[in-house]
Amino acid sequence: MAKWKWQKWAAAICLATLMTASMLPTVAARAVVDVATDTTDIDSAVTTDSDTADDAETFDSEGDLSYEEQESYSNYYDLYSGEAKPDTEFTIYGADFIDADCDNYAVNTARGEIASISSQTEVPVDGVLIWDSEEGTFTYEIDVPETGIYSIEASYCPLSSNTSEISLSIAIDGEVPYDTASRITLNKVYENDGEITTDSSGSEVRPSQVQTEIWQTTWIGDFDGLFNDPLIFYLEAGTHEITLEALKGYIALEYLRFGQKEDTQTYDEYVSSVDTDVTVDSTPSTLVRIEGEDAVYKSASILYPTYDNTSASVSPSDPKHILYNTIGSSNWTTSLQTITWEIEAGTLSGDGWYKLGIKGRQEDMRGFYSNRRIYIDGEVLCDELDQVKFYYDTDFQMTTVEDEDGEAIYIYLTADEDHTITMEAIPGEIGDYMRQLDEIVLDLNTYYRKIVMITGPEPDKYTDYYVHEKIPELVDEFTRLSTELKEIQSGIESLSGSSGSEASSLESMTVILDKCVADPLKIPNYLSQIKDYISSLSSWMRDYREQPLEVDYLELASVDQEFPSTSAGFWESVSYSFQRFMASWNEDYSTLSGTTGDDAIEVWVQLGRDQAQVVKSLVESEFETEYGIPVSVNLVVGGVVEATLADKGPDVALFLGGEYPVNLAARGLLVDVSEMDGYEEMTELYQETAMVPYQYNGGTYGLPLTRSWAMMFYRKDILSELGFTEAPETWDDLIDMLPALQRNYMSVGLVLPVVAADANQATISAATESGLTFAALLLQQGVNYYNDDQTETTFDTNEAIDAFETWTDFYTKYDLEQTYDAFSRFRTGEYPIVISDYCTFFNQLAVAAPEIDGLWGFTMIPGTLQEDGTVSHAVNSNNAGAVIFNKVSEKTNGVENAWTFLKWFCSTEVQVEYGTQIEGLMGQMGRYATANVEALSQLAWSSDESNTILTAMDELEEIPIIPASYSVTRNVMNAFREVVNDLENPRDTLMTYNRDINEEITRKRENLGLD
Repeated sequence: MAKWKWQKWAAAICLATLMTASMLPTVAARAVVDVATDTTDIDSAVTTDSDTADDAETFDSEGDLSYEEQESYSNYYDLYSGEAKPDTEFTIYGADFIDADCDNYAVNTARGEIASISSQTEVPVDGVLIWDSEEGTFTYEIDVPETGIYSIEASYCPLSSNTSEISLSIAIDGEVPYDTASRITLNKVYENDGEITTDSSGSEVRPSQVQTEIWQTTWIGDFDGLFNDPLIFYLEAGTHEITLEALKGYIALEYLRFGQKEDTQTYDEYVSSVDTDVTVDSTPSTLVRIEGEDAVYKSASILYPTYDNTSASVSPSDPKHILYNTIGSSNWTTSLQTITWEIEAGTLSGDGWYKLGIKGRQEDMRGFYSNRRIYIDGEVLCDELDQVKFYYDTDFQMTTVEDEDGEAIYIYLTADEDHTITMEAIPGEIGDYMRQLDEIVLDLNTYYRKIVMITGPEPDKYTDYYVHEKIPELVDEFTRLSTELKEIQSGIESLSGSSGSEASSLESMTVILDKCVADPLKIPNYLSQIKDYISSLSSWMRDYREQPLEVDYLELASVDQEFPSTSAGFWESVSYSFQRFMASWNEDYSTLSGTTGDDAIEVWVQLGRDQAQVVKSLVESEFETEYGIPVSVNLVVGGVVEATLADKGPDVALFLGGEYPVNLAARGLLVDVSEMDGYEEMTELYQETAMVPYQYNGGTYGLPLTRSWAMMFYRKDILSELGFTEAPETWDDLIDMLPALQRNYMSVGLVLPVVAADANQATISAATESGLTFAALLLQQGVNYYNDDQTETTFDTNEAIDAFETWTDFYTKYDLEQTYDAFSRFRTGEYPIVISDYCTFFNQLAVAAPEIDGLWGFTMIPGTLQEDGTVSHAVNSNNAGAVIFNKVSEKTNGVENAWTFLKWFCSTEVQVEYGTQIEGLMGQMGRYATANVEALSQLAWSSDESNTILTAMDELEEIPIIPASYSVTRNVMNAFREVVNDLENPRDTLMTYNRDINEEITRKRENLGLD
């Protein structure tokens, strides 16, 4: 034993020596900045030497790093907001462009054929630009009469398309003036696709949200939630060119009017402006309620009806069933999002003055209020409607629109006309503090990164780094930032009316900064705390920048009417709670369809309730109508195998993933769809290797529904800062970049999944996780996991051994971390390159990290250079599919009917409709990663995004699933950990575990009668 230990230690010392030699450039670079007495400026610590530049120039990939830092709108506003606001205006019409670069557009089209969202809209005119394309540019010439700042009012109609928003860039004389102008967002208009219906169980079914084409006029504002007023543009007198570039187009544009938004009139001015003999006291007695869920128009697909069945006070309420009775909640948080309700003619008792009450709840921003701007028939009538505050409370409260003295204001409405009430989310007073915090957090992140470049992420507490000397401005900047944070904290506490927890993140940050200022030598000791408090402050800003509000109903009342109480009585509440308790024992919430009968195809959906409801609605509205085949849709999570073995399983299972299809097929439980009529035509819908995870022993036992794979995400700004011009195309390129990154204490995030502890998880096993470095390296050499007969692995080949050694080298020689938070590290820039699932990570960044919008890109994972000079970017996917169980053959025409259902659901048209409806319900985080190639191109990706994804899809190579895949998972990961954690020899370790894998494959095949 003693001899074995000595040998092991000797091997470790040798390996450590080799590792040190291989990392010598990195170690040497760190030594330059680790000497305590070194006074080198921090800029010299950033790698910009010629070696790195030469390395960067060798890259040739799709990962373009073209990046130019733009001025923030906040700085632009501070610079120009004091300039003159000319009392003049000028207009450019959509059809009057002087230059166009667009594939599909039309002009001189009347806008009058499309309805108006507001009865106040003027008579339509000709000369409209129909920008029926996602991309393109149009250039206009303007003559500015007077130098000053101008805002822009747009008259447009959103065209129905697969994009969820309209995103444009505005350039003046070829230059985008600030960052926000490069991603201007205009609202689309959504409405319910039909009425809220009730299913067979008595629960309501939420309709999907569909786009509608309605003309609207709006001032272009700040979607970042920092400014209440429209964006400003500084223009000097004279002739200029204005260029509109579509990032996500599809818009009918009538005009852009440059001018000044008129100030909102006072309430007294509004009352005086109304020409009527009716007074507040002579208004007919009226109390009208408009349910929140009955909103007619919304600006985003996620503003769908919601439900709260926890209290009898919500209108309406039901203790037993799901009842959609509210709208908004956590979905209605983003600035400029709007919801519109309609008051139909004849609803009011007569012409007159009515006060407005809104029963709402804001339970997310403790100590603060959420803000809404209210439009009546498309117009903000007075100051009191320009900002209505909804204060924090865990219960619904009635908010009445009041003046500064607390008296209700009254709105004049006619009874014989339709009217609209629109509520728009705005940041309110907190927006100004948030924009200041944005700049502070940006500065804090910059100085944190500079300090890390000197000390590393884990400084030695016994070393004096003298960071305040190497970064001369550091102490002064920390003093400034601390002072500004204290002022902001004081202002925020004045808004909330209290001190303490609401702004505790700011206070914690100031405490650390003050400690750094008091003793600069200890700054490295506070580094981890600085990072934690920056994250805490960023999270607090994200939460409090939002403007959440859930609306139960709106009420209009004459002066003699009081708004009813928003609370339920004691006995009513007790009765309601008791009924809810009893219903929890009796109600079956998993059965969605009322279809019954011996010949009905029973379909189990392995997803959430919203997804299952969409499947059900599509089945009832389209499939059963067209084919006349009864289908019962049920919501089930897990338990498919157990239910099937107990003869209680479904006829068809949707979204069944991982190893389940092959494991069920190996036990003779599934129908071989490759023998069905039309199978070959169905395979044409997919990329060529899509069927591999469903194939077993010569048959195919399912059709793919979802397919998601790993792609490489990269930070353009940081890599450009380090001197790189392109993202790495090959693994060798990535390895060449590591010294430059690690010299600056940055790193790269690779896929390294943890083996699932839950055997019931329907996911691809860890050893075949998409993007796993070992799998990708092997596939890119043209070698798969198994031989042609799938009786043995290929892990004893030179290609597999090389792939395994390269994989483990990333964690031994190059010291990459095995576990890390990909989103946080990528967001802060500590990991400027991350390989992750394309759909999940893309949507997460787009939704939860708006501050780095435009600073990152994504492309295929690094590849392997081939003998013919090409580069293989092969990678496998994670997938889920649809399968048919043999038990369906017991029903009349059961197999044929089930196959008809599968072909229908997997078709391009239905996959697009399903994906569109899911995103309409859940927003971008619910974007559907369909396996259908044509359907993927028709979902809400931009054309650039779609092309990037489809290019990566062409490279997909799948790893077959075999009955012994669990052994591959366990042994490959065990071999990896022995090499990385215990410093074992990679080749010998892989060979040892490979023998165990092959023995288990043989045993399993004999057990199943395959050999």
